[in-house]
Amino acid sequence: MFAIFGNIPFEVLGSPERMESKLGYDYAAHAVVEDKPLLQWVGDALQTIALELMFHASFTNPAAQLAALEAAAADHQARALVFGSGEYRGYFVVTSLGVTSRQLGPSGIAIAIQARLVLTEWAIGNQLDANAPPIPAFTPIALVAALTPAPGSAAAVLAGVSALLNNPTSTGPGGAQLTPADVPPSQIVRSSGV
Repeated sequence: MFAIFGNIPFEVLGSPERMESKLGYDYAAHAVVEDKPLLQWVGDALQTIALELMFHASFTNPAAQLAALEAAAADHQARALVFGSGEYRGYFVVTSLGVTSRQLGPSGIAIAIQARLVLTEWAIGNQLDANAPPIPAFTPIALVAALTPAPGSAAAVLAGVSALLNNPTSTGPGGAQLTPADVPPSQIVRSSGV
């Protein structure tokens, strides 16, 4: 996964073909008699991130990916943008979405879609506690919530169990090379494509 925008994962072929991040700084120009205007810094502009993504049918459903982005643009909601490395960039809204169909099947179904997505920072300001962790609107992937009592108190705290730490071991012999028999078929799952 390259990144996740709210609950929309960006499953892209390889990596984005292009990513452009733009920071700006706003200045007010004050007119001066018989001289050039003076500039005064008034604040930072909103950050924009432009991504060119390729969605291919070999690993995702291009039409479903596009529909998710169109729905995100239509609901005008700010979403957290987190890259696969864990880097949290803040909250953003979709301000532009351009689509180019790169490959189409004989019936017109999209095989490969190139999307140019422009995200603009949503300045939270004083609306939220800046020190609070982001609260996703969905259960994070690979976490199972469980209530457990805190040590030394009767209060309960929310704990998570990572699926990465809770996977059953393979049934085949250990070694540097894996064979198809090393992973039980019951452990293989297919992504929903969205």
